[in-house]
Amino acid sequence: MSEPEHNRFLEIMPGALSWATLILPVLLSFVLPKLVAMLILIYITYWFFKMVLFAVILVTSYRRYRAEVATDWQAKLATLPKESLPLYHLAVLATYKEELPILESSIQALVDSEYPANQIWLILATEARDHERAVRVAAALKKKFSHKLGHFWVTEHPADIAGEVKGKGSNISYAARTVQPEIDKLGISPEQIMVTTLDADHRVHPKYLPALAYSVATAPDPLRKTFQPIPMYFNNIWDVPVFTRMLAFGSSFWQMMESVRSYRLRNFASQSQSYAALKQTDFWSNQTIVEDGHQYWRSYFTFKGHYAVVPIFVPIYYDAVLAENLKATFIEQYLQRRRWAWGVSDIPYVLPRLWKMPEVSIWEKLVQTGRILEGYHSWATASLVLAVIGWTPVWFNHAFSQSVFGANFPIFYRLMLTLSSAGLVIALSISTLLLRPMPRQNRGRRLLLDWILTPILTPFANIIFGSVPALDAQTRLMLGRYLEFRVTVKNAAARSGVKVKV
Repeated sequence: MSEPEHNRFLEIMPGALSWATLILPVLLSFVLPKLVAMLILIYITYWFFKMVLFAVILVTSYRRYRAEVATDWQAKLATLPKESLPLYHLAVLATYKEELPILESSIQALVDSEYPANQIWLILATEARDHERAVRVAAALKKKFSHKLGHFWVTEHPADIAGEVKGKGSNISYAARTVQPEIDKLGISPEQIMVTTLDADHRVHPKYLPALAYSVATAPDPLRKTFQPIPMYFNNIWDVPVFTRMLAFGSSFWQMMESVRSYRLRNFASQSQSYAALKQTDFWSNQTIVEDGHQYWRSYFTFKGHYAVVPIFVPIYYDAVLAENLKATFIEQYLQRRRWAWGVSDIPYVLPRLWKMPEVSIWEKLVQTGRILEGYHSWATASLVLAVIGWTPVWFNHAFSQSVFGANFPIFYRLMLTLSSAGLVIALSISTLLLRPMPRQNRGRRLLLDWILTPILTPFANIIFGSVPALDAQTRLMLGRYLEFRVTVKNAAARSGVKVKV
């Protein structure tokens, strides 16, 4: 599937809109403070109702999660017509510079799945840029696991293939194409094979594969679906600093909430798609460092808009960011978020194609355009507007601050901010319910510290690891300084093994 040429207008537009949103209120506060204040009050009121909605959705998603991880999926599979079974699972596990312990635990999770092992296949997708380590690690893994799975293939993605961007998409696409002849020789219908992409640290819940199989078997037109699990960054959750733990919970909760609103759901990190569909999209993109979200749009256009993401409330566990020290962890966390925010580079790819599709209604085009623009704009601006820009009318216009409106403005604004933050109590409660107890040492003190620090640190974390990296990514796109892929450091030596309650 062809990839886009650079559209400079659409590359500049997201960053220009975000910077205008941040700069104009400051400038207008000197001359039109009442207008700015009124717009800010409308915005904070909108945000308050949005937070109320998020709190309700989060509780709903938690209940769905509890129900699905408690379900006996094998028993449900046994009730289906035999012609819908068997379903084979192909996991494509990408690795670059990861050592044996991380990969062992991820593959062991596949082996421990509540699904017939002979129907689970694995491609270990290594990189020639890491040849010596890859050969050593792959040999050890194949020796330990090849007899425990239906098939175990190892591929090595060549370095510096002309026209490719270095990244996970290039690696896993090469791996799938390399193994394709061997898969095709097995004589199994491509519609009966589901492909799940995994990073090196991703560990599937024991019930994920059977839950996926049931969802595929019962979904209408599964060829035009991607099945999205909930990512939970809990593998090493009690080993990471408190700010990393907050961000890990936030990422997991956001995906849980989006799963309830499945019409908004997009591919993220690990996802599962039919082998038949992947052959139609020529597997994944080798032109972007954010192949997960980009795959949604490649599939959407391949199937002429007849495509959707189906949520599965059974999780896949990830590592939270953890480097060798606090400073390095801080930097790695920022760089990871900036890479995620580089998904804004999809806008020049999506909008021209979307508006040229006669199969998609005008209403659908408007909705899709609005969602993608609003999502990245809000990511870059919301935290800064709420925490900083909202105060500019009283900071920069003394006359306005002395007026009746100006004197009451900060009182109401502070009240709405406080009420909007009440959802943190629900999030903290659910985070406590999700996890098994932390290690015994200093358990009570650490839990109390999290409850105290989270409301204090959240506004700063949202700016430093939310708005700023998003603005960074959008500004780089504006200037044509395109990001390259880099692997986020996740310390393999500190894997506490804490899992979600089941």
